[in-house]
Amino acid sequence: MNNENMIIDSMGYIQNRTNWCWAVACKILGEQYKRQYSEFIFSIDKINNKMGDVTEEEYKRGVVTKELDGLRMEHIRLENGRCFIDAWQRAIVMNANSTNRGVDGNFPGDDTAKLRGLRYMVTGDCESRLMDVVNIGTFDSENSLIHDYYEYIMSAFEEKHYLIGNAVLYPRRVCHSFVLLAWLPEDRITIYDPWDGRIKNYPVEMVFYKGFTSILGHGVIKWVQYIR
Repeated sequence: MNNENMIIDSMGYIQNRTNWCWAVACKILGEQYKRQYSEFIFSIDKINNKMGDVTEEEYKRGVVTKELDGLRMEHIRLENGRCFIDAWQRAIVMNANSTNRGVDGNFPGDDTAKLRGLRYMVTGDCESRLMDVVNIGTFDSENSLIHDYYEYIMSAFEEKHYLIGNAVLYPRRVCHSFVLLAWLPEDRITIYDPWDGRIKNYPVEMVFYKGFTSILGHGVIKWVQYIR
């Protein structure tokens, strides 16, 4: 998932609702972590009476939702007048969002929700301490993220971990979560955008200092979450 100018055209990896960038990011980071550490086998495709569990069919084809707020109709499955959304995005939001647990609405994810979402995606428990989840940087810091946390960032990339990279995008001043996939030898960062499924490489200077442009606007990665 780190080829430049690649587009992931999949309901599962493009945010199904306008505020679900964080849920997609948690899903991608969790999948990568579980590929690296095979002892983590949590999945939602079995009915264990846990919130967000689905049948095998729903896991593969999507889950019906009646909540229309924020649905991105071009990126979900429509069938016989019903709207199907990605099972993992739904489960992460239902379990980890900070305001209405148990509901698959169009909830944005604050930093607490992202950390809970990462724990949930890997273990099924939003409060799990089986792995360390990290939040570094702030949206209003005057310093670059890599000025203050260069060693942390590089260590994560060296261990082949992905990072949730957060930016305030202008001119609309919207917060958006990307996935930082790799730091390339030529000092470029491979970034995945959950909004449109696009993967692009940007110079480090643009990502952390000058700003880069996505379909939603222009901004700098100021704070991140990842699993350590």
